[in-house]
Amino acid sequence: MTSGFDDDELEAYYRMIEARSAERGRPRRRREKAVRYEPPTCPTPEKIAYPTLAAVTGAILAVSRSSRQSPTLRCYECRCGAWHFTSSRRV
Repeated sequence: MTSGFDDDELEAYYRMIEARSAERGRPRRRREKAVRYEPPTCPTPEKIAYPTLAAVTGAILAVSRSSRQSPTLRCYECRCGAWHFTSSRRV
């Protein structure tokens, strides 16, 4: 009765086992801690934050249409990444 392995297959199998055993002796690589992204805080959190220029432009148009004496409104991108509108002039 034969085992089903020839000498070359048996040799390759022993090399694979030895390689696995050698790896067990090495220290494992540590996983790096995940870095959490903290968006910048808004300096004017009392204002409505719009996600896009199109959204804030739509809000300005809506306010302008509903107000009899609409102030001159403009929008700006905040350092927090959102868009706000204001009636103050640019400095």
